[in-house]
Parts: sequence; structure tokens; C-alpha cells
Amino acid sequence: MSHRSLKTAAGLVAALALAYGGGSWYAGRLAQDRIEAWVEQANLEIAAQWTSSDPRPVLTVQDYRRGVFSSDVRYGFQFRDEEGKDQVLSLRDALSHGPWPWAALRQGEWRPAAAWSVIEPLPGGAWQPWFDAMPAGTAPWTLQSRVGFDGGVAARWHVEPVRLADDRLDFSGSLVRIDYDPDTRMTAVSGRIERLAAFDADSGVRVRLEGLDFDGSTTRSGESDLQSRQEARFERVGIDVPDVPPVVFAGPSLRSDSARTGSLLDSRLNYDLGQLQVDRRDLGRITLALSAEHLDMPALQALAGALEELGTDEDADEGLSTQEQQQLRALAVPVLAAGPRLALDGLRWETPQGTSELKAVAEFRPASEDAPADLGGLIENAIRQVTAQLSLSKPMLLQVVRQTQASGEGADMTVALVSMLFDQYVGRLERLGLVQRRDDAVTADYRYADGRVTSNGQDMSPADFAARFGGSMSLE
Repeated sequence: MSHRSLKTAAGLVAALALAYGGGSWYAGRLAQDRIEAWVEQANLEIAAQWTSSDPRPVLTVQDYRRGVFSSDVRYGFQFRDEEGKDQVLSLRDALSHGPWPWAALRQGEWRPAAAWSVIEPLPGGAWQPWFDAMPAGTAPWTLQSRVGFDGGVAARWHVEPVRLADDRLDFSGSLVRIDYDPDTRMTAVSGRIERLAAFDADSGVRVRLEGLDFDGSTTRSGESDLQSRQEARFERVGIDVPDVPPVVFAGPSLRSDSARTGSLLDSRLNYDLGQLQVDRRDLGRITLALSAEHLDMPALQALAGALEELGTDEDADEGLSTQEQQQLRALAVPVLAAGPRLALDGLRWETPQGTSELKAVAEFRPASEDAPADLGGLIENAIRQVTAQLSLSKPMLLQVVRQTQASGEGADMTVALVSMLFDQYVGRLERLGLVQRRDDAVTADYRYADGRVTSNGQDMSPADFAARFGGSMSLE
């Protein structure tokens, strides 16, 4: 090769190295901007959900050492623990810059990227017991992420298995996938945990979770609007309490759907506890559905924080002072202004012998200008209506009682006694107009609105309704 060719080749290599270095520096700058924006957004989300009067947790960038090809980032997560002590969890991010991060290339990832991030916890603080349970030099977990130039993120969170010597914790480990699409602004999360068992030595209670699959997604639009769906499914959940028969929920699941528009939140929760088994006896299936509409979250957080502060007051047992009532009234007004609706959409217990169900709804309206000055009067003024419906199956109740008793003559006597008391008490409630009997089921339908109560179609005053319920407590 001629001298001129060597000089040309050397110049080309130098130019490529300079171009790569410049590209890597730019990628590092881009990654830092996005990390700082992500930390800011995380803190905004924490603030939006925080209702406690305690200082809210805060995520900070403690140190950011940015080089040409890589950066070393230290994070701190500050929070107050249950004992009122301030704690900090420390994290380290070994960040490789693009366009072809070396850490990614070593793992066979050749696609261009703005950065390749590997975050691990640092020993000390609340992390330390977890580190102590791991083999020397092993981090309890690692979060590995590919950050694209378009802002997309593909992250994999590897959590190591751990088993404590005193059997307080037995965890199978897990792999959680976290993906963010900048075009749709959707974050998707999914993962699986084969086994998680925890034992509390003080109470002797042991909880076992088996075969947990979870997934969810959150899609944002605008600055504060979002839609979210979260779901978790278990193969089995077991609870062991000393001197109590073991309880198992077979195939339980839960799902939440929520939408936030501005400061208002609509949410729905569905719990399916699966087949309930007590001491291996099948007690049927229990489901629970809850919903809330038009909740002004900032206003609700302010009210909840004030209530928590009053709850920790040493003089709380003496009742609320006039000043405290005025404070709570002022905080309740913006909550009611949104016209919230809270609903127990269904608490349902189903067995082969029958089904029992409870439903309830509370609807509120904005407080009127002439609303009473006291807190209780304000709430009553804002009630649009409160309704409740109950259906109770006697055969189901008696079967549950039988299933929870030891077999034999004693169980038969217990069932007979419950049946007698049930008929006696229901008969008294029926005479008072508080329930109705339909075949083997007892039903009740109540509604309160505009200062009047409707009980199974009968109109009455709240005082009359309360008096009837009070009179029903005696079985004379």
C-alpha cells in the first residue's frame, strides 16, 4: 500500500472515530435530557397519587458523570418509613451511549440506540437485608433498558430468587417486561412470579402466592390525561393463621381500569377471589366490584391529608373543634363540586345452593350556596341519593355454616340453630317493613334522597327508619 493510501486510510479512521465520538457524545446528551425528564415525570406522578400527610417520596439524581462513550448515574429514592424515619434507597445506572452502545454490542444487540442502561441497587439502607440474603457480589435485581433515538424504551427487570434462612421469605424470582412506545405514549408492563411465600414470626401468619401473572398498560394524552388498565391472575393464594383452619383461594384475579381527565378520575376495580376453600372444604366463589366517578384527586388528597393529621392528634378522641370542622368543610367543598359517585357495584357470594349479593351507590352533588355551615350539614346537603340492595340466600348461608363445622351431630345442631335464628330475625324485620321474603331468599331495597327514606317501597323519615332498625335489634 502506498504512503498516500496509508495516509488516506488513517484519515478515514480518524474521521470515523471523531464522527462516532461526536455521535456518542450527542447520544449521551440526549439520554441525560430524557433521564432528567423521566425523573421529573416520576415525581409528578407520585405527587398526583400521594394522599398521606407525611412527606411524599422523591426520586432524585444524586450524581451524573457523563463521559463521551458512557455515563455513571446515581439515583436516590427518599421516603419516610413506618417508624417515621427518613430513608434513602440508592441506585446506580451504568449507562452506555449510542449509536452502538458497547454494553449492547457485547450482548449481540446491533440496532442503533441512544443508550443502553443497566440499573442496580446499591448496598445499604433498606436494601441491605436483601443483599445479605444473596450470594456475595450479586445484586438482588437488575433493570436493563434499551433507549431508542425516538424515545422508545424496552426494559427487562430481572429479580433474583431469594430464600431467607429463618423462612420469612421464599421468592422464586421474576422477569418483568416494561415497554414504552413514544408514538402512542403507551407504557406496557407484564411479568410472572412462580412463587412468593412470606412468614410473620410475631403473628405466626403465613401467606403463599403461586403462579402470579400480571400485565397492564397506561396510555397518556396531553399533560395529565391518561387511561390505565392493570390485571393480575393467581393460580392459588393460601393463608395460614395459628389455631385457624387453612384458607385457600383457587384462581383469584383482580383488574383495575381508570381514566384521568385533568384533575378528575374515574376508576373501576374488579376482584374475583376465586373458589374459597377452608380446611379443604369448598365455600363457593366470591366476587367484588367497586367503582368511583368524578373524583377530584388534588382536592381529595388535600382532604385525606387533613383527616390523617387530625387522626394522629392526641386530642382526636375529644371530637373535632369548631376550627377543625371549618377546615374540613372548606376542603370538602371542592371534592363535592365535582359531583362524585361511589359504588359497590356488587359483592357476590355464589355456591351451588344459592347466591347472595349486596349493591350500594352514593351520589353527591355540588354543595349549594346556602348549605349549612357545619360539616355534617354540608355532606347531607350534597347527597343526591344513597341506595342499597341486598339479596341473601338462606340455603347458601346454611351450607356455608355446615361447611365450616366439623362433621357429625354437632354440625347438624349448629345448622338447625342458625336456621331458627335466621327465620326469627327475618320475620321481625319483615314485620317492620325492612326486608321482604321471596321463596328461600331475603331481599331489601333502600333509598335515601331529599331527606326521605324509601324502604322496600315504603316512604318514611330517617328518624322512623332508624327507630325501626333500632327496634329490630331485640328479639323479644
